[in-house]
Amino acid sequence: MLCTPFTQLTRSSSIALSLLACLLAVGLLLTACSGGAPTRQPSQTTATASSPTEGFIAFETDRDGNDEIYVMSADGSQQRRLTNNSVSDQNPAWSPDGRKIVFHSNRDGNSEIYAMNADGSNQTRLTNNSAADQVAAWSTDGTKIAFWSDRDGNREIYVMNADGSSQTRLTTNPGADETPSWCPDGRILFKSERDGNSDVYVMNADGSSQTRLTNNPARDFNPDCSPDGTRIVFWSERDGNMEIYAMNVDGSNQTRLTNNPASDANPVWSPDGKRVVFHSLRDGNREIYAMNADGSSQTNLTKNPAKDVAPDWGRGP
Repeated sequence: MLCTPFTQLTRSSSIALSLLACLLAVGLLLTACSGGAPTRQPSQTTATASSPTEGFIAFETDRDGNDEIYVMSADGSQQRRLTNNSVSDQNPAWSPDGRKIVFHSNRDGNSEIYAMNADGSNQTRLTNNSAADQVAAWSTDGTKIAFWSDRDGNREIYVMNADGSSQTRLTTNPGADETPSWCPDGRILFKSERDGNSDVYVMNADGSSQTRLTNNPARDFNPDCSPDGTRIVFWSERDGNMEIYAMNVDGSNQTRLTNNPASDANPVWSPDGKRVVFHSLRDGNREIYAMNADGSSQTNLTKNPAKDVAPDWGRGP
């Protein structure tokens, strides 16, 4: 057996270590040049993208001594006043783009339709009639506004351009036709008393093909069409008190969404069709509530001793 001298072993080890160092240096150089530096795995606590906004809710309240228009975030926060008038401003409705709100006011001596910017500025009168003009609603393309008026001796549905021009009567009936709202396909929902009690009807935008959707001995009110055009919410007294119902757009599958001994009324869809806002008397005074489209998760959004009613859920500014 041959033994390697210590000096030769030391020299060989030095050479081997030098070669290894060179190889490591070359490897690091190649990695840097190719951009292949190891990628750090993302942390499990990395924040996710925020959920889309749910829009804003406009509503009517008398918390300042008379009826005024307020707006709040979809969760009930940031409640702020938009109108400030010594008389009543009522029933706000958002434009489809969220830039304007229509409402009715008796600030000029009788009830007329007004429009304003989403921040309350530029309040402009759209109708000018000695009779009452009330409860306005935008078409889904933002070019038309429907409302009801008793200028012809009884309450009928009218339509006008968004600037107030070309006011045209759509219904001609001895029973009261009121509370119009638009479907995405351009048709108009409304409630009518032409058959002896209040029921939900639908018609084309020119007033043709007026069709009854509900037929109940109790009263049905205030229909509103979902953003996808498939469902309608309304309120009814058919179970002995005012409750919120939903049905298909052809009137089928009428389903009760609320079940409370107090009154639940004035339902309106959220812009994404997942929620419904309404007002309720269940807490002893009228407050704004929201719930899922199937009636679950009913939540009080306003907590004020005054009256909070007539909500409308829009995209907001």
